[in-house]
Parts: sequence; structure tokens; C-alpha cells
Amino acid sequence: MKKIILAASLLGCLLLAMEKPAYATSSVERLDGKNRFEVAVNVSKKGWVNGAETVVVANYSTFADALASSPLAFKENGPILLTQANILTKETKNEINRLNPQKVIIVGGPASVSDSVKREINKIVPDVERIGGKDRFEVALNISKRLGDTQKAIVVNGLKFPDALTIAPYAAKNGIPILLTLQERIPESTLLGLKEKSSTLVVGGEGSVGPSIYNQLKASQRIGGKDRFEVATNIIRTLNMDSGRSYISTGLTFADALTGSVLAAKNNSPMLLTRPDAIPDTTREIIIEKDIKSFTVLGGGASVQGGVASILRPVVNTHTLEGYSDRISYFPGETIQLKVHAPNKKFSVSFFRHGKEMKNYFQTGYMTGSSQNYFGDSYRAGAFWKTSYSYKLPLNWPTGMYSAKLSDGTNEFHVTFIIKEKTPQRDDNAVLASTNTWEAYNNWGGKSLYSYSYVNGTRKYNEVVSSNRPNPGALPTGNEGHLANGERHILSWLERNNHSYSMITEFDFHNTPSLLNSYKSLIISTHSEYWSTSMYKGLENFLKRGGNVLYLSGNGIYWKVALKGDLIEVKKDGGYHSFTSERGGNFYRIGQHETKLVGVGYRSTGFSVPAPYKVMNNSHWIFSNTGIKKGDLIGRTGLNKINSSNGGASGWETDQIDRYTPKNSVLLAKGTNTIGAGADMIYYDHPGGGGVFSTGSITFGGSLAVDTQLTKMVNNVLKRFGH
Repeated sequence: MKKIILAASLLGCLLLAMEKPAYATSSVERLDGKNRFEVAVNVSKKGWVNGAETVVVANYSTFADALASSPLAFKENGPILLTQANILTKETKNEINRLNPQKVIIVGGPASVSDSVKREINKIVPDVERIGGKDRFEVALNISKRLGDTQKAIVVNGLKFPDALTIAPYAAKNGIPILLTLQERIPESTLLGLKEKSSTLVVGGEGSVGPSIYNQLKASQRIGGKDRFEVATNIIRTLNMDSGRSYISTGLTFADALTGSVLAAKNNSPMLLTRPDAIPDTTREIIIEKDIKSFTVLGGGASVQGGVASILRPVVNTHTLEGYSDRISYFPGETIQLKVHAPNKKFSVSFFRHGKEMKNYFQTGYMTGSSQNYFGDSYRAGAFWKTSYSYKLPLNWPTGMYSAKLSDGTNEFHVTFIIKEKTPQRDDNAVLASTNTWEAYNNWGGKSLYSYSYVNGTRKYNEVVSSNRPNPGALPTGNEGHLANGERHILSWLERNNHSYSMITEFDFHNTPSLLNSYKSLIISTHSEYWSTSMYKGLENFLKRGGNVLYLSGNGIYWKVALKGDLIEVKKDGGYHSFTSERGGNFYRIGQHETKLVGVGYRSTGFSVPAPYKVMNNSHWIFSNTGIKKGDLIGRTGLNKINSSNGGASGWETDQIDRYTPKNSVLLAKGTNTIGAGADMIYYDHPGGGGVFSTGSITFGGSLAVDTQLTKMVNNVLKRFGH
């Protein structure tokens, strides 16, 4: 007969060890079962195919007794099985028979594993030993005595289990005992166990092991983190643990991971934690950073859902050169961090500003780069790439649209970002970059906000995207487009006509709606489709305070979004946002009509092939000194020559007036589009004292950039608003 250890409670780190870890490269396997007893058995079968001389059995729910058992189980080369306190479970009994051990060691007193269970095991294995103690602290001390002389110890909180769980594979592999403490008091048993130790490793932050306790210990270092997930990743970094394969378990319940920790130790692998339904950010970061390709998932779908397990292994990035920045807007003096995927192993960076010209402000030489992989859900979680290059933006760089052009000699990629002004002048015009829309159309990583599937015959759109990923569609170059390149036409026009402006992003506007207080006028540019409640109310208040608006956009203020950090959530089915609990969908469907603010709105009228506007009311002051007559066609051509058109000013998606348009609005001109609806160009004086000029067209900016009549009209508007 071989030998078995019975641990009375599983929380520390206890599972099996494989005699021959023959894992396939880049694999994800799962060790599960219908309950935690069966999970432990399946781990045992995986690691001890031919039986074991020693087996550890622990109480399935009283984790504290077993917390320190992983190093002992590793030393004895035995798996840990689980039992109920008063019943030897059938699964465990059958596995003990299969393993045919010489000895069982029970960890914990009779309250954890009763004498009746001990007698039941005695019928199978004559030699059964118990390692107990008056409490969990003494049990840990008695286990440490069985490990032999060592000058080191690991100290964790005896009431907070995740920290002990994730350090267990390291402790087991290196034969270091795990001793338990309280946050603000070291128990007597632990003091006794530390008496002969020359150094200790404290695992957990100050909320687990307080500063006063840390200072009493001969602590060589502390490994902490903001939560259990970060502690696990910091263990891997700090101890430089081998991470070719990692074991991963839910960080919310502990039985599966406890029994798996011994197996992780035998395979010289770390332990990571996840939420059942989502991989935490810190866990993603270490997987990318350490290029972990193979995983063993501990527990069934209730512990780690199938969707989480399916994306643990990063996707090999086969794209050419690409990248993104850590934020989408900066003040001068702040540092931009560029995350670059450079499969050709080199890249350079050139910083360009996009105004009336594309001006190079700074350029690097080639530097060493590397490939960067990503998760299968990076479209919504972000890419989690390491920073490849950092640059402190000079204080004298003016506000505007910029891009960091990446080049490897063969390929190029633009990372578009905005520089803001810290102290804008009161006479400046604020230009709103439609950054929410940029991300809505971005399908890098697999999905955009236009991706959908059918569920029970109903179209279901993807609801969340992240801005922390490359965005090939937001390049500021080229003339035909509705994102950054379309907005560039308006910026170029402003500079060529000597109109000062300051740029802000929709993220900035959402986070600080009051920032509009610094400006007389707001220019909403090109395709500002995705707005939050905060933005809507911010614009409403800006108008009430006497602010002016130039709505040089089409299909604006259309979809309601909720923002959280770098995430954008849209509920196109009209459901409630998970970020805010607010109802989602279209603004106009929830009583917040965009036409109340900007006078025109999009109502799914379809794509409009660009065409000119027909003037309806040439007596308005906007037409002063233009020579334009009623019935004239204006905006005949433009730079946005989509669909083989001349790039007319009314086109792409176009907006019209409705019954919520302010009654004092004047219809200035109407698009003559024969395919799709024409845009309504309107003006009205707001009761707050300002004015609103709306063109209702995505392609208007492309025409404004080259059309002298439109130039005179918009100059008239800005001159009036400037006064």
C-alpha cells in the first residue's frame, strides 16, 4: 500500500501533481467535475495516474485548516482530496481505493474531519495520521514542523484566503511553510513558528497584513496588490515564476484552486485568478506580458465560464504594423504612451499635426519593436499591450488633431490623438472630435458596435467596445471619410480662414461637461453620432448659458451611450445600460430629441449620394455678401467624392427638421439628393442668447473646404457668434 494525506480544509493550495506534464503547446484544458469532490478526484487522476503513496484529504468547506497544507502535500508527492466533515464522500472513497496509498494524513481536528470519517478511511488505509491544532494558526504551525528545517517562511492573513492560494505553488515547490496571521495581531502559534526563521515573505496588502505586523516580522519583502487578482500577478512578476503554463481558477471560491495548487507546483507553474464571467484586467496584463500560452482551468463552468476559458489563450497577431495610445487626448506636457505591434522588429515614430497642412513636429529614428498578441474579446476589453515608446509632448505644441505615424520601412500606421488647451481663450471655438463614433465603427479585435448575430430570429448587436486598441478606420489622412479624415477638412478650413479653435474629445466632454464654459461657440464636426446623457445635458446647459453651436455634422446625437473608463456601451435594442442603469437606444425615442437642441435629426433615411443644397431663404443674414439667390444650388462639389459623386455638401447620412425643431428656426437650404433624403440647413436664435447653425450633413465639411460660397456663409456665422 502507498501513503495518503487527508487535509481538513482546502484553502491553501492543494492539488495534484502530474508525474509527466505532457501539455500541448498553446493549449487550454479544464479539470472539472459535477462538484468540488469530483474536481479534486479528476485532478488526482490527471496527476497520479499510477497511484500515490500519500494522499491529502481536506474538508471541502473549512478552508483555514488546509490553508497551509500545499507544501506538505508536495513534499509527500500526494494529491489532496476533499470530504465532508462527517461523511466520506463516495467520489473521494473511490479515488482512495484507486490510488492505493500507504498512508493518509488528516489535516485539521475532528470538527473538520470527524473521527467517524477517520475510521472509514482506516478500513481502506490502516495508517492514518491527523495533523491538528486548537485553531487554524496552530494547524499551520504543526504542518510547518513537518516540512523540516528552513530559514524562510511565508506569512498570509489566515482569514483572507486568496493570497495564500496564489502563493501556494511557489511555497510548495520551494518547501517554504505558510504561516497565518491576523491583520493587526500575530497569533502565538505563528510567533513560535517564526522564532527560528531568518526571513519572511509577506503576501497581501496592508488590508491583509497591517504595517504594524509587517514591521514586527523579519520581512524581506511584501507582495501586495489592489485586489486578489493583482496579488496573483505580482507574485509571478516579483518571484519571476516560470509561466509557460499557468493554472487558473475563480477568485471567488477556493476549493478547486486549493486542490490544484500542488499540481501547479509539480509542473513549476503559477496560479492565476479570474472572475467567473470575465478575465480581470491585471490577469490579462500578465498573460500578455509573460506570453502565457497554455492554461489549466480548475473547476466547472460555474467557476470559470466557457466564454472566459475560450479566450484565455491570446490570439497570435498576424497583422502588419499597428498601434494605439494609452489615451485619446492629452494636454501639452503630458506623456503619450504608444503601444506598438511591430512584427518586422523595428519601427519609427513621426508626430504630425493635421490642420491646413500636415506638419511634422518630431521624428525618431528606428527603434527595436516586437509582435504583440491580443485576446479574442479585445474589441471590448482592450488589447493590453505593453508600452513600446513614450514621449513627453512639448508645452509649445498647439491644440489640434495629431497622429503618431508608425513606420517600419514597409508599412505605415497612424495613431490619431488630440492635444487640448489647458487655458483656452474665451473667444476660442471649441471643436468636438467625434471620438465615440471613431470607436463605434472600429472592428479591430473582431467586432464594432455594428457587429451583430441573430438570437431567436432577432438581430442582436454587439454592445460594448474599448478605445484601448488600434483603430485603422480613424486615420486622419485621405479625403473621403466620415471619421477623423472627414473632420480634418473642417480643421483645415478654420485655420485657412484664421479662426482660432481648441479641440476636445467626446470623452473629455462626457467627463467634464462644464468645460464648454470656457468657449463662446461649439463646433460639432462631421459625424458626432454617439452621445452620453452627460454630453446631452452639457450641450443643453451650454445653450442656456448663451453658448453658440455650429452643427456641421450629420446623424449626430443619435445613439445614446454609457461610458466607463475606456469602454463605450450602446443598447440598440433600447434596453438598460449595465454601466448606468439608464435606458438606452436612440435619444429621440427616450424623449431627448436632438432636434430640440440642433434643430435637425437623422431618422434612418438611408445613404444619401452627395448633392448640392437648394437655397430656400436667401434673405437671412447668413447669406450676406454672398450673392446667393433663392433657388441657387450651393455646395455642388467637395473633397468627399464617395459613390463616384462630385462630393456635394448634402450627403452620406443627412438630417431633417421635425415637430420638435424650435419654432423660430429658419430653413435656409435643403439638399437636392435624388438618392436618399436631402439635408435641412437651418438657423435659430436660442432663448439663452446664442444661436444655432445646423447643416445636417456628413459631407458638408468636405465641401466647405473648397467652396467659396459656403466659406462666406460660415464666416458670417462665426463673425456673428464672435460678437
